[in-house]
Amino acid sequence: MVNVATVGSVFIKIPKLVLNLLILILYRVGNHGGFLGVGGTWNLNEEKNADAEIVASGVFVGFFIYTAVSLISFCFSTSDHKHTFTDILMNIIGIFMWLATGATALHYWHGYQSEYKYIHVASERQVGLAMGSLCVLNGACYLLDTVLAVYHFIRTKIQ
Repeated sequence: MVNVATVGSVFIKIPKLVLNLLILILYRVGNHGGFLGVGGTWNLNEEKNADAEIVASGVFVGFFIYTAVSLISFCFSTSDHKHTFTDILMNIIGIFMWLATGATALHYWHGYQSEYKYIHVASERQVGLAMGSLCVLNGACYLLDTVLAVYHFIRTKIQ
């Protein structure tokens, strides 16, 4: 018998992986083929904050690898190992990390002005806002996956 939480968890991991790949692409080549970044500085006249970029790239690459490995193991493992406490913990951490990175990107790119000043609409600004929005959406996907993992974890412990 197929479990609804198990099927739902597989189908939520695929969009998480696709969103993560799209975010990685925008992050790396979103500025007319050049590095876009998340920004992360409170003074918009400065360059991007290196600390925020290190954390953001760690979130993007780390959770891409984690989600891919999780999806592969989910498809090939026995039913005993489909939902573990580690999966729940990584999803909870993912919620906060994706939301924090997305909020940082949205904050920076919302107030961004291109180097030509006073030109409010800049394509890198729009891509930065899209990337931040996708990060927040990915955080919501991690929330949904957390709910499904907790449901399955509790259900298997009761039985």
